[in-house]
This record gives sequence, C-alpha cells and structure tokens, in this order.
Amino acid sequence: MTVAWTLDKRDIRAFTILGIFFSLLVAIAALLISNRTAKAERINQLLTTQVCPRCELDWVNLQAADLPDANLEQASLRNANLTSTNLSGTTLTRSVLSGTNLTDANLHQADLGNAVLSGATLTSAILIEASLRGAYLGDAVLENAVLDSAILGDAILIRTDLRDAYLLNTDLRRADLASANLSRAHLGNANLVRANLAEADLGSADLVEADLRWADLRRADLNNANLTRANLVDANLTNANLSKADLSSANLVRTFAREADLTGASLRNADLSNSIFTKANLQQVDLRGAILTNANFRRANLTGANLTDVDLNQAHLCGTTLPNGTVVNRDCAE
Repeated sequence: MTVAWTLDKRDIRAFTILGIFFSLLVAIAALLISNRTAKAERINQLLTTQVCPRCELDWVNLQAADLPDANLEQASLRNANLTSTNLSGTTLTRSVLSGTNLTDANLHQADLGNAVLSGATLTSAILIEASLRGAYLGDAVLENAVLDSAILGDAILIRTDLRDAYLLNTDLRRADLASANLSRAHLGNANLVRANLAEADLGSADLVEADLRWADLRRADLNNANLTRANLVDANLTNANLSKADLSSANLVRTFAREADLTGASLRNADLSNSIFTKANLQQVDLRGAILTNANFRRANLTGANLTDVDLNQAHLCGTTLPNGTVVNRDCAE
C-alpha cells in the first residue's frame, strides 16, 4: 500500500527557516575562516616586510617578535600579546593598543604619537626617547617602565600606574596625570610645566630640579617627596600633602599653597616670595635661610618651625601661630 506524503504550509515554512539557518552557519564559518586566513597573511606580511599600516591585528600573539623600525601606523592591536617584543624605532602613530600586553617590550625611540593605550600593560617596558605626544594612556600600567627623555607632552595619563617608573628629563608639558600613581617615580629634571597632577600620588617621588611651573597639584600626595631645587613658580598646591617633603632651594615664587600640609618639610633656602600659605600647616618646618618677601601666612601654623636667618618682617602675618605658639595679628588690617 502506498502512503502519500504531503507538505502543508507549516512544513514548507519550517524547511525554509532551516535552510536559511544552515546557509547562515555556512556563511559565518566561511567568514571566520576567511578572516583567520587574512589575519595570518597580515601577520606573515608584518614579520616578513615589517610593514603593515592600518592592519587589523586584534588579539594577535607576537610575543618576543623582532620588529625594529616596523611601520604599524594606525594599526589596531587591541588586546594583543606583545610581551618582550622588540618594537624599537617602530611607527605606531594613531594606532590602537587598548588592553595590549607590552610587558618588557622594547619601544626605544618608537613613535606612539596620538596612540590609544587605554588599559594597556607596559610593566618594565623600555620607552627611552619614545614619542607619546598626545597619546591616551588612561588606566594603563607602566610600573617600573623606563621613559627617560621620552616625549609625553599633552598626553592623557589619568589614573595611570607609574610606580617606580623612570621619567628622567621627560617632557610632560600639559600632560594630564590626574589621580595617577607616581609613588617613588624618578622625575628628576622632568618638564611638568602646566601638567595636571591633581590628586596624584607622588609619595617619595624624586622631583629634583623638576620644572613644575603652573602645575596643578591640588590635593596631590607629595609626602616625603624630594623637590630639591624644583621650580614651582605659580604652581597650585591647595590642600596638597607635603609632609616631610624636601623643598630645599626650591623656587616657590607666587605658589598657591592654601591649607597645604607641610609638617616636618624642609624649605631651607627656598624662595617663597609672594606665595600664599593661608591656613597651611607648617609645624616643625625648616625655613632656615628662606626668602619670605610678601609671603602670606594668614592663619598658618608655624609651631616648632626653624626660622633661623629668616626675616619675618617681610611676610604677612594675621592669626599666624609662631614657632613658640604665640598668635600674631600684625597685618590683619591690610
């Protein structure tokens, strides 16, 4: 007996949907294979010719690869593994390296101008004389990285981890380092003119002869920092923590340090002319030989301060607590 098999509209619709579904699976698989093949070709091109501008190399593994003087301008290397990779002299301008691992990478004299390195890891990376002008390094990790003589002018380094990093002679003009961690960083002779260091951690940092003119250091932590001979003309140190900091021979002309904490700090031979230390805590501070011409110490606390060879007649005192605990209101009428 022959049984007739007929298809109703629902069966036809089901088979049509299944056909479309399997066709899509085949197309997706083909696309993935094609992309993988294309990426493999791009990697091979890079390793062979060291030229791959605008290449899409996200998630690529190039650990310990040798790519000196390569051209990777505007390349995408998101979340790539570039650990211990040699990228010295490499062009990475306007490239995207968000989340990329560059631990121990060699980027000596590399050009990373306007590159995006948000969340990238550059622990112990070598960036000597590298250009990162205008680069975005927000939340990046550069702990123990070497950036001596590097160019970071106008770079954005908010919340960046720069603990123990080497930034000797580094150009950080107008760089945004708000809330960055620079504890124990080496910033000797660094150019930080107009840099934003608000709420940055500079505890025990070396800032000997650093140029901090017009720098924003509001609420920054400079506890035990070495600022010997540093230039802080017109800097803003409002509410900054400078306890036990060494500011010997520093230039603090016109510095604004309202409510700053300088407990136990050394300001020996420093120039505080026309500076404002209103409500500042200057207990136990060493001011021997300091210049206080027109310095404003209104309601400041100088209890226990060493004022040897200091002419307080040149300073403005109102509600000021002197080293012996006496409160002076000499200039309150001004």
